[in-house]
Amino acid sequence: MTQPPEAVPEPATGVNEITVSVTVSGEDQVTGGDRQTGRRVQRTVNFDQDVLARARAAATYLAAYEATAGVRSLADIVNPAVEAYVAELERRYNNGEAFRPVFRMPPGRPSRRA
Repeated sequence: MTQPPEAVPEPATGVNEITVSVTVSGEDQVTGGDRQTGRRVQRTVNFDQDVLARARAAATYLAAYEATAGVRSLADIVNPAVEAYVAELERRYNNGEAFRPVFRMPPGRPSRRA
């Protein structure tokens, strides 16, 4: 059933996070272990507004007009970028090895250590 136009909520201004919907089993996800390609997990990540706006614009444009770019969604931009940065961190801080797997990240930001 379609809602009348006045019942459709307006998009929030200043939104700076993305939620990607996927189907996943009820098990906690392990990071740093064997890579399972094709398996997606829903997470919420906060972005700077200008970075998010640029990424969304790029994903929308490339999906519509540049099929050869291989970008069909925002995830097609975010996943390779995160993968490349994690690989660099592993090279720089863990002798090129994957970091120790974790089942759940602690909430909040870690305190700064001097």
